[in-house]
Amino acid sequence: MAAVDVAVIGGGIAGVSVAAFLAEGGLRVRLYERDAIAAGASGRNSGIVQHPFDPIMADLYGRSLAEYRKLADATGGAFALGDEPAGLLLVGREIAAAKVAARDWAGAWPVTRPDVVVGADLRALEPALAPDLVACRLTIGFPVTPGAATEAFAAVARRAGVDVVVGGGVARPVVVDGHVTGVERNGSVEPAGEVVVAAGPWTPDVVEPAGTWRPIRSSWGVVASVVLPNAPRHGLEAIDITVEPHADAAPESASRQVHDDEVEFSLVPATGSSALGSTFLPNEPDPEMWVASLRSVGSRYVPAVAAAPLVG
Repeated sequence: MAAVDVAVIGGGIAGVSVAAFLAEGGLRVRLYERDAIAAGASGRNSGIVQHPFDPIMADLYGRSLAEYRKLADATGGAFALGDEPAGLLLVGREIAAAKVAARDWAGAWPVTRPDVVVGADLRALEPALAPDLVACRLTIGFPVTPGAATEAFAAVARRAGVDVVVGGGVARPVVVDGHVTGVERNGSVEPAGEVVVAAGPWTPDVVEPAGTWRPIRSSWGVVASVVLPNAPRHGLEAIDITVEPHADAAPESASRQVHDDEVEFSLVPATGSSALGSTFLPNEPDPEMWVASLRSVGSRYVPAVAAAPLVG
């Protein structure tokens, strides 16, 4: 293959967007993806872009929203982001916890307009919820179809001249005397002036397969798509959700016993189905093993989840 200015390894949201930006800036770019565009978390997430509590991530979120709006304009409606956030309900059973969440969000991010909702007001707002819940409502959350932004950025990248190579094995950067010379794939070297590795949790294996360089660790999640005839209008999340892998989680195996306390609750409604989650695991799971616990935990918040048809 002809030499390019930049080779990008990884076809998730980070890889395809940086490839598009670089090509639009006038560089010759080739992108390598071993499986499919949006094959990992970029295509199997819960489907919501929302304001985080962390101040560094909040800055990134604000700038990302601007890029997503540009993306919507560039794709002529193939990708869309709502004008207003759908709203997020942090749900639980302790009014004190809801008040603390509202106080913390109001102090850090008053623009989210936190509000504690209970009793008849909450039932009127979201009839699908279990009757004993309380909630902190935040004016955040833009639902998107999982993978939609990644596919849209890939289309923009192709139009900008990016050579998108899917399949054909794992691509790895080639370093000679401390300098990148290109990408190695299937025993051959394809020259490139620079290499960007955006392979998510597989990045360390791509860069240094011997295993001595491990600044990035994996977090695996199972999210089930279920059909809810009267789906909530808000995104839902347990008020005490923990988004880090359980330190004492058992290794994945066919005989592994899954426990409900390893599952956190979230539910994001989307067109046709809702994304029910979630798990935060240190090892790659067998998704089938987790569906029962996802339903069990989810039905404590939204009873209809127990019998909702599973579509993926």
